[in-house]
Amino acid sequence: MFNKIVIVEPVLITEEGVEELKGFCKELIYHTTDTINDEDTISRIGDADCILVSYKTVINSNIINNCKNLKYISMCCSFYGKQYAKVDIDTLIEKGISFSYLKGHGDNGVVEFTLSGVISLLHGFGKKRWKEEQLDLTDIKIGILGLGDIGTKIARTFQLLGSDVYYYSRTRKEHEEENGIKYLELKELLSTVDIISINLNRNVCLIGDDNLNIYGDGKIIVNTSIGYCYEIETLKKWLQNKNNYYICDKPTINDDIKEILNYENVIYTDIITGDTEQCYNRATKQIISNINKYFNEHI
Repeated sequence: MFNKIVIVEPVLITEEGVEELKGFCKELIYHTTDTINDEDTISRIGDADCILVSYKTVINSNIINNCKNLKYISMCCSFYGKQYAKVDIDTLIEKGISFSYLKGHGDNGVVEFTLSGVISLLHGFGKKRWKEEQLDLTDIKIGILGLGDIGTKIARTFQLLGSDVYYYSRTRKEHEEENGIKYLELKELLSTVDIISINLNRNVCLIGDDNLNIYGDGKIIVNTSIGYCYEIETLKKWLQNKNNYYICDKPTINDDIKEILNYENVIYTDIITGDTEQCYNRATKQIISNINKYFNEHI
């Protein structure tokens, strides 16, 4: 049993999950606001030996070194590699602090957001329509940037609805290619497709002046990545053409780019599209399962 579990800031867990966490510790503290800085985070953690953090929570070496009782960190978010994480994984390993993360908990909501945004724009179900004529997805050329779990689900769904689907990824996905999802190098993909879905790891920047010039105008970008996947001024310049459309949700927007929300051709959803009721249920189940696994391995 942990002495103290601290939920450092709001995470993907149900009320029932919070109650279940109480069975793993002598004391549980749940902070319902975001942290401000290192000092705030250190103060919240205090003498806790277990903490739960969100995708936004920074847990750097300074924080870890000042929270000397830490034994276990539950990252209530996806993990795409230590280079993309806001938790200093190297310091955790150095100090022998265990950590866990979630997988696939919010994928369905992101896939549905991507498909619904594109479909609405093709048909004109909302206030905007991409072309003069109403279109469905048949034979529309779709490019997927990043064929991880979410990108693969998006690609397969577009393919199921009759689209011609291409992808670019750091690694080739031969199984998906056997099923008809075609690989192209980035520049060739951009010159081929009419719609791109960006599903990259945090702050992987692929979209600059050269690439958007290749992509051209009269196109659609759907971005569900966290952080920057483009050069900001480049995106603003591309959006000056009213025939270009940019679809995004809350995690993709921060203070540096907020002004694009005033553009008529930006379609913005002010929610985290993956955070459905089912997402919370899936996340809670994984969080509890991961803690049980930790105790089973440390008995």
